[in-house]
Amino acid sequence: MNLQRTLQDLNKRIFGRDPAARSRNTRALAGGRVSMQDPVRSQTLYHVAPPERTRSVFQLKNWTEEELLHLPVDQFMKVVTSISPEVNKAYKDFLRNCNESWYYQVEPESATPVIDDFIARLETKHHDFDVILDRIFAGIYKGGAMFIELELNASADMAMDIAVMDPYVARFHRVEDEWLLGQWQNGKWVYLHEDPTVMYVPFNAGPNEPFGKSMLESAPLDVVRMLGVMNDFRRVLESQGWARADFEINSEKLKDFMPPEIIGDVDAEDEFIQDFINGVNQMYSNLKPNEGYGHLDIVKVNMPTGGQMQSSFFGLVDGLMRLYDRRVGRATGSTPIKQHSNENVAETHAREQRKDYRIDISSIQSTVAGTLSTELGYVLRAEGVKGEVMFYFENTPDPEDVKAIAEAEGVKIENLKKLKELRDMEGIDDKTYEEAVNKYKA
Repeated sequence: MNLQRTLQDLNKRIFGRDPAARSRNTRALAGGRVSMQDPVRSQTLYHVAPPERTRSVFQLKNWTEEELLHLPVDQFMKVVTSISPEVNKAYKDFLRNCNESWYYQVEPESATPVIDDFIARLETKHHDFDVILDRIFAGIYKGGAMFIELELNASADMAMDIAVMDPYVARFHRVEDEWLLGQWQNGKWVYLHEDPTVMYVPFNAGPNEPFGKSMLESAPLDVVRMLGVMNDFRRVLESQGWARADFEINSEKLKDFMPPEIIGDVDAEDEFIQDFINGVNQMYSNLKPNEGYGHLDIVKVNMPTGGQMQSSFFGLVDGLMRLYDRRVGRATGSTPIKQHSNENVAETHAREQRKDYRIDISSIQSTVAGTLSTELGYVLRAEGVKGEVMFYFENTPDPEDVKAIAEAEGVKIENLKKLKELRDMEGIDDKTYEEAVNKYKA
């Protein structure tokens, strides 16, 4: 009993009041912002954010396998889209397909101007509401969660912004069987689960796991191996892959060409021969495409030699790269048709790939739309307006779906024509005809 009381006192000192008493409630919304984008870095006047080093300095993108394997997971997830074309393609496809277009409906309709004004404030600050949506989907793809806060003004009577945090800055404190959302902010623990405007929504989370799982979780090892194969292939090509120019120098004629004073001096003869060879190489390497190579009969230009690599080696590399391409595509949630590597895929298989990809996108969109509907509902609540907001994403119909719908409509039209012909021939009565037509219209 004393031990339990001691632990409760310790919790109170570290985490504030007794965490067991904390739970999400329907209390009045608090003004201002409670979460932090970077809880570790102190926010001072002197903090000016430069661009990511991997974006501003190209040389830093030439990572070695050892450097990539020793990067922290959150940093690797940010870097990998800059160094792997396959991951970059999957990432951009995900963002574009998740946010093709959107709209919202407000009930009652008289409350719509409140949401319109809020969206207008967001577009004034961020230039476009799609910027916020892209950040949300980027957090889901890289961090496995949607971590946002509806930021209110100081008096909590107007919504000002939607802050999108990096999911990796969220922390959870376990109290009995419940995980409570919070952050370490400037060395102090701050609970966030009490504020209904702060939402951490995990994706692909397992039982009793508060954190979501990144869609890139299984990609790092294959990306690193693929880059390693490319680096090894480059080194092999540089050393023995290319045919090289071949010059033959007649040693007897070269000896006759030597100055008399160095003949017999071994060191001087060696230096003269080396200088002559270097001069030939330098002159040949500096030739412009439209220049000819003029030389003495001492020098003979042979056909290029080298390039000992067999065609079977290139076939092996091609097969290995295709293997990694497929593995990275699967690990990033992409498909061969999205990666443009479906040359040998049948149309039926390609349709299934598109269908599966659409299902994944729609599932994620549904969760994001529901969360945004709740946050936009708090916008109404902050201004004292009763109502509900439903946020929706729209997707471009798949061509196969459009074709199937058109075929179904064609069948309906043909059936209606046949019904009309039957009625005209008095094969059916008017009542039966009207019932059949109403059924088709429904």
